[in-house]
Amino acid sequence: MVILLNKLFRILCMILVSAVCICAVSCNSSGDVDTAVDETVVMNMNTEYELTETLPRGDGQRVKVILLLGQSNASGSSIVSYLEKNSSAEDFARYSAGYPSVLINYCIDDHNACSNGQYLPVDLTCGAADGFFGPEVGMADLLSTAYPDETVFILKYTMSGYSLHHHWLRAGQRGSIYDAFLIFVRENMEHLASLGYDARIGAICWMQGESDTTQAKADRYFDNQSAFVSYLREDLAPYAEDGGIYFVDAGISNGPYCEPGYPTVNEAKRRFSSLSELNLYFSTIDAGLVTVNEPEGDPDWGHYDALCELELGRIFAEHIIESYSNRE
Repeated sequence: MVILLNKLFRILCMILVSAVCICAVSCNSSGDVDTAVDETVVMNMNTEYELTETLPRGDGQRVKVILLLGQSNASGSSIVSYLEKNSSAEDFARYSAGYPSVLINYCIDDHNACSNGQYLPVDLTCGAADGFFGPEVGMADLLSTAYPDETVFILKYTMSGYSLHHHWLRAGQRGSIYDAFLIFVRENMEHLASLGYDARIGAICWMQGESDTTQAKADRYFDNQSAFVSYLREDLAPYAEDGGIYFVDAGISNGPYCEPGYPTVNEAKRRFSSLSELNLYFSTIDAGLVTVNEPEGDPDWGHYDALCELELGRIFAEHIIESYSNRE
């Protein structure tokens, strides 16, 4: 059943990406790729975010807030049953039980999967669909140990199969997904403040770029990311942790879904990281994260194998911990 759900999820993502590409090309009668990539895309996003009273009063408690953004490998498209198969019984029991001190409010694929405004302990049920999990599990596994006496909040907003160039941005400006995401974060931060929490955003974890690997979009990734992060830091400044907001950027894989532009995208990410001490980049390729084994016999080339997705979250967490150490 999980494999069938995985196939359906992959097919839907491919149809979605194909539809966007067809739309972009069809807008240009000459079929010139460079002209098509300059077309603007406007999306009708759902910005109704219910926030429920599930938290105790904060009473001035200072809390860390981490943003998890991107596309499907951030959404959580890795298979829980393979994580169970390849983990020790003790480790899998810990992942399943969840992390009471690391709470997540998530909105995936424009409310296709969401926590319904609740702040829930991170566990294996926060992925893009039933039976799938995301990098928040690996993040929580380390963060709960690094900050045992604190509450950490993860705000996860992701859109599977969408590009930075056309969807998070629009002609280099704030785009449809960005606008919807910003409302989500602002409403969450104001809600936490209303409950008496001194909530500060310390880091943004970004797992995105697979849908920017046509060469025309890849060539623009550096400029797009530079603009994107400048908007993030400008718009989120009222909620920033002392010392600023770190941008923790994961490189994309070298799988077939990321051809031909993955080297250009990853080089753009690496180059961007060199511009500021607040920009941190890691190579998922160098870290050994792969998409080639699961499901067995019919691998999902677009999404990380289960243990690799777990490791993706752990690497994010290592950089988050580093970012807070740098503030001391």
